[in-house]
Amino acid sequence: MQEPTLPRYSTIPRGPPRYSAVISSQVHDFSSFPLKNSKGFTWASVNLQKEYRGAPHGTSTNEVPIIVEGAGPVTGSVNLDLQSPETVQAISIAVRGRAITGANEGGSFTFLNHTVSLWAKEQGDPRAYSIDRVSDGSVNNATNPSKSGKLCGKYKFPFSITLPTQNDGPGNSPHSLPETFQERLSGVRVRYELVLKIARGRLKPDTKLQIPVVYRRRTAPEPASELRQFAYQENTVAPGPALDPNGWLTFSSVDCIGRLLNSRTVILRCTLSLAKLLAYTRGSFIPCHLRIECIDDQALDLLASPRTTTLRLSRRVKYLFDAGQGMQHNGKSTASKLKFEISDVGQATWSHDNDANEDDSRVRCLTGEIPLSKELPPSSDISSFGIEYTVVLHPFESVTFAPERAVPLQAHKVEVTTDFGQGPAPQAASRRARVSLIEPSWTPLAREDANAIAASHSNPFQLVT
Repeated sequence: MQEPTLPRYSTIPRGPPRYSAVISSQVHDFSSFPLKNSKGFTWASVNLQKEYRGAPHGTSTNEVPIIVEGAGPVTGSVNLDLQSPETVQAISIAVRGRAITGANEGGSFTFLNHTVSLWAKEQGDPRAYSIDRVSDGSVNNATNPSKSGKLCGKYKFPFSITLPTQNDGPGNSPHSLPETFQERLSGVRVRYELVLKIARGRLKPDTKLQIPVVYRRRTAPEPASELRQFAYQENTVAPGPALDPNGWLTFSSVDCIGRLLNSRTVILRCTLSLAKLLAYTRGSFIPCHLRIECIDDQALDLLASPRTTTLRLSRRVKYLFDAGQGMQHNGKSTASKLKFEISDVGQATWSHDNDANEDDSRVRCLTGEIPLSKELPPSSDISSFGIEYTVVLHPFESVTFAPERAVPLQAHKVEVTTDFGQGPAPQAASRRARVSLIEPSWTPLAREDANAIAASHSNPFQLVT
């Protein structure tokens, strides 16, 4: 059976800024980020609207601004308070996103650099932005840059930035921007920042203020099948593939071959089903179903059970290692290498499916769920960084069974989203039974093994002694 095409959907870094210290304070409806001189005087600041702050899932972000996908433009203002004439050539503000794999600028790849110009010398007199007033209420006479080339006084430059939601991915196809990502054991970090740049002229270096921000995705799966939605609404067990074929995707059967009790070779044919449409919300679960066939009754009794059946959720993080160090004029890197980090982030808990209506004594059916942590980052895929999830079926694990090959039987890619889709929220059976989660354990992997998936055996009912 051909692997289905998945639908596309869309820890906080707080590292030190490169150019200046950023201090967050709250002033009325804005968050203010000042830029101070050597004497501690605030001569420039960025003020952000507060509605772009606040943390999803009830987590604390230590007052770092948050940008939510699809929430509208980022609005605010850049304020200048120049006590003496200063040369200013241009003022701009940008939102920058980087995948960082090293401690310096060379070990990073900038996948987003959305810049908005607030003022440039070529635009002429900026006194329309002046907010400086003397004690009698009259407007102070700000310096005309067309005559002196310098600015003096107080200025306010409002801005509104609409962040692009997509970036070039593999094959230059558009893909959603990745969510802010930083984990202690990972070799890559995805960071976003708001960058104020004040160009000072030839004899003075440009002034920059870098403000760390968090980018949050907003994605949701398609609605579940009508029968599954009804089960969630009534808080009952959702029907399996036999009763709700439109609500499940059933994959090709695969054989698990091995020695039972070190006395004979047995073959168990496994047919895995996952709830459609292979996209699931973090904080919920992945419904799964497994049909097991074997002519050996003892093999079924020993192996086709919740304790010996292993189905895991694997996460693969890809990134360009030391991205940017070998960048050429054509924008491609010759020094960077694509690396992978793979870890198991969830495991199915099973129970016997008593509603499977299987009359054949050579068949057992299990129904299960893979719990999804609320902290899982959503799926993403751009040229320099990506997170993908795969449901992996492993050979049966039992002291009575030695698999012929200690490799996964089957693997299927799934999507992890941030929000619930339309309809009632999923109701997990794990609410009525204790569910154990697998703690992430990174396993760096330089390449994928194309032979990791075992081929199906031609005859599932052959018994070899």
